Amino acid sequence: MKTLALLVNFHRYPSRELLWDGKTATERLRALVQSLEPEAPILEIGPFKDTTEYLEALVTACQGWEEAVFFAADAPYTRADVSSQLLHLHRRYRAEYTFADGFPSGLTPEVLHPRILPTLLEWSKKKPSPAGRESLFQLLSTDINRFDVETHLSPVDLRSRRLSLTADSARGVLLLRRVEPWNSLPLKEFLDNLEKMGALVRTLPATLQVQVTNGVRQVPQWSPHLQFDPRALEARDFLSRQNWNRLLDSMLSFAGDLTVMPGFWGEPSMHPQICGLLSDALAKPGLALCIETSGLGWREDDLLLLSRESRGNLEFIVELDSLVPETYLRLRGDGFEEALATTLRLIELFPGKVWPQTVRMLENEDEMEGFYKYWTEKAGRVILQKHNHFGGRLPQLKPADLSPWARHPCWHAARDLAVFLDGTTVPCRDDFARTQVLGNAFSETPEVIWNRGSTLFGLHLSQNYPSVCRNCDEYYTFNY
Repeated sequence: MKTLALLVNFHRYPSRELLWDGKTATERLRALVQSLEPEAPILEIGPFKDTTEYLEALVTACQGWEEAVFFAADAPYTRADVSSQLLHLHRRYRAEYTFADGFPSGLTPEVLHPRILPTLLEWSKKKPSPAGRESLFQLLSTDINRFDVETHLSPVDLRSRRLSLTADSARGVLLLRRVEPWNSLPLKEFLDNLEKMGALVRTLPATLQVQVTNGVRQVPQWSPHLQFDPRALEARDFLSRQNWNRLLDSMLSFAGDLTVMPGFWGEPSMHPQICGLLSDALAKPGLALCIETSGLGWREDDLLLLSRESRGNLEFIVELDSLVPETYLRLRGDGFEEALATTLRLIELFPGKVWPQTVRMLENEDEMEGFYKYWTEKAGRVILQKHNHFGGRLPQLKPADLSPWARHPCWHAARDLAVFLDGTTVPCRDDFARTQVLGNAFSETPEVIWNRGSTLFGLHLSQNYPSVCRNCDEYYTFNY
């Protein structure tokens, strides 16, 4: 069997020189490959700007080979035992693609026959997206029955834990350091320990929501905004550019990288300096932006400038809720034509980076299929957002209950921070009444604020929920 091993870099995080049990990740992976396939050449590739560039590189690299094994180059604790099982499974059943399911990211490789790569390359051109660890499987899923696929299931299903044992961020490095003592354990014991990690899974913040203005152009039916700010439609207070930059710089120095969402209880397009704020943020290494917006009030010149400066680090979630003008009017008010036009323009300027969104409610349930099909064709992606009744502070309007059968600690308490205009910091946007204040981001350090959140996370672990969390069903939703 002519086998090629590829070490794939998906990120530029500076972790290449870190040592894991005395070796770099690359050294450990090379040793792993040599133990599995002594004759296999090892090629290191990446990173890539998108899936098409990734697939083009694979088609070129894999020509003439019968089998390609893909290892994440930043996964120092890839398991030799699982890797061997995957290779055996792939060869025994002459599969075209073999993968492991239920394991944390960073523990297992992927195996494929290079003959499927040209097909995946063509599919990638039809749906532009960033290159990532899931790219091969996502492309295969376009028509997975077309291929011979084999799956190796984890003895402990850890999918719901969303663990990534990869050194692609300060969070990932910290998590790897915490599990390092378990690396030599037998597989089942190692996975059992991961399942019982408790507070250790809370590492560093990944998502920062920031209120850059308290003004909005609409208050949708599903929003409690007027409950805590009756003047939201008239409000015109703004975060200064100086405080914006101070906040982002301090958070970045603490977390290493962040996704910032400046649509926290306000419409970003209303800020008179929004283009300057976003440009400042995009110039900061390690920072990505995701703008939640109604799609109203954006200036063409600003969007053109941002499209030139985004460098792939700017995404938009456009809150539309309906493709039917009459339904839109009932749910959101005026603005349908402008919101629709803005969404289409954003798709032109930021291909693969725009998510049209609808909140799934009894009011618009019959429109879900049409909304999904239309925007999947136009944008290649869509968000069908579950309805949030904010812990009972709004009527329950969701048509289906998607919550897990057993409650787990909140993802937002583990990964998020939310900062109001005055610097008041809470764990998430649902705490609009500021019942779980962690501190003030303009007068205290991120480390102090973040560490205070460990108390709330501990309460979730013990299932002793404060009132704002007790009836909330957003605990299983995930930002970044």
